[in-house]
Amino acid sequence: MKATKLFIYLLLALPAFFLQSCQTEEDNVFDKPYSERMGEFLQKAQDTLTASQYGWVLDYYPQSNQRYGGVAYTIKFTHDDAIVRYEKNPDDGEVKSLYKMKEDDGPVLSFDTYNAFLHKYATPKKGEYRGMEGDFEFVIDEIKADYIKVHGKRSLNTMYLRKLSEPATDYIEQVTDLTNLFVFSDFNLSIGGKTYTLVITDRDNRQLAIYDGNTPIAESAYTFTDRGIRLYEPITINGAVVYDLTFDKETAKLSGNGVQTTSSKIDVNVIANLIGTVDVSNGAKKIKKTIPYLSWLNVSCDASWVHLTKEGNTLTIDVDANAIATKARGAKIKISNGIDEASAAVMQYDLSALMGYYELKMTSYVAGDNNKDVLKVNTRQARLRYEGSGANRKFYLNVSSPYGDDFVFPLTYVASAKAFLMQSGQNVITIRNSRATFYIANAFNIDENRGTGTYTDFYNLITFSVNESGDISASLCGPLFVSAGGQLKYVKLTADRLVLNAYTSEPFSEGNLFAMLDMWINPVITKKSSSSSSAKPAILPEETSDNTLSLQMPQYLPNRIPSFDVDFSSRLTTSVAKQVKLNK
Repeated sequence: MKATKLFIYLLLALPAFFLQSCQTEEDNVFDKPYSERMGEFLQKAQDTLTASQYGWVLDYYPQSNQRYGGVAYTIKFTHDDAIVRYEKNPDDGEVKSLYKMKEDDGPVLSFDTYNAFLHKYATPKKGEYRGMEGDFEFVIDEIKADYIKVHGKRSLNTMYLRKLSEPATDYIEQVTDLTNLFVFSDFNLSIGGKTYTLVITDRDNRQLAIYDGNTPIAESAYTFTDRGIRLYEPITINGAVVYDLTFDKETAKLSGNGVQTTSSKIDVNVIANLIGTVDVSNGAKKIKKTIPYLSWLNVSCDASWVHLTKEGNTLTIDVDANAIATKARGAKIKISNGIDEASAAVMQYDLSALMGYYELKMTSYVAGDNNKDVLKVNTRQARLRYEGSGANRKFYLNVSSPYGDDFVFPLTYVASAKAFLMQSGQNVITIRNSRATFYIANAFNIDENRGTGTYTDFYNLITFSVNESGDISASLCGPLFVSAGGQLKYVKLTADRLVLNAYTSEPFSEGNLFAMLDMWINPVITKKSSSSSSAKPAILPEETSDNTLSLQMPQYLPNRIPSFDVDFSSRLTTSVAKQVKLNK
């Protein structure tokens, strides 16, 4: 028994011996305490960062699965400040903010003072409490003379700060230029002597895949460098490491260690987007566009009134004058790489061609069984018309209603965009019956429940398209703008449906909201070319047709017009009104 107890005591004592041994070993290995060693490491990191003449480039990957791809930041460090440039906003120059080196479960480089560039992917938004899951704090893993390896505290993504050998402005300019030149959908590669295909699977979010025949064998996010593209992490294929690939602008080939391009294929859809919609008035017009690698493609147009000339990478588009002011013309510029084909639209019309009768097709409430309204696709007659002349001219969209009078939507014509603005919160019809009077106002919803409610400072842009038959069409749901200081600014939201709310009095408020009268989902108006009826005299002098009054409308190009940098979806109200059918 005594022997057994002695054995147990020895077993219990062993951990203490081991702990004492480990402590002695640690004391022998580290001759300085942890806090002092951490301070020295952080100081070394800061000294390395501030010593670089031109600063550093950060290959930045938000989100733990790198689903948004990589972007390039350049950062010049002083003792206190970080001077940042961002490849996607090259014209915005640099943004300066504070940074700090700190210990936080490891050595951390923290950009904890707000920086509009560096915090873009980390700033929370409505519905995205973690933003795009980007990082602004980075754990420092390794310090070398020409690079510093870090990982994001939130995403855990491995990233690198690489020492710049040229001014940051030059690096960002080269990245931007190369990004604009990268118009390819796939590359046939020889990797270690075997043929593979690199396919750009998501251009916007910078994702690619590598195929062996029809089988994907690797996927990766990538970012652009000043020389080509770099994958998120090295991938070994057939004995070769695919990671840092150089792009030859003359031959359009990617190359790397053991990697050579045998052929490249241009993405014709990208080229079509670069050409864009050619939207001209009825006078003769000549347009020139310079497009990367256009000389490698076949470009044509079947319309007799559109003439194309291609000289190298420059495309000249000559459009003949349209002699019939009340008619619109449409055509397609076809782009082919010999395998795939895409097209860019050519549209020619003036304001007078837009006037007249349309068919409105949409999903809205109609009478169903048991006198209960149901959502169903239906059509109604609509009419674009105007009253008055010159600066007093007013535009309206009339839509037939089951209440005797038309719905009448006031519109503002914007000559610079050849489009109409529809304002929210406008009285479009008044319905009276023996018991009450209801005032119907429009609102723009971005989904079934959220919309502009009673606000009157939102505007929905109605733009037109013309097909090859000359038919004119437009969606009544488009990009949303808000009025601020006499300026219209794009709020980066698009209307999904037009809602008609019934109020018991004016002005409109949540307090006098009675019910929702109707909801128009995907409302599209179409005017057939054969339709010759006009709502007013055919000719409208263009110089006097813009009744934008005090509002200034920017030329609408997505991502290229002034927009609010705050989340305006927070202003959208949640609709709680039930749909009802009012008696005439």
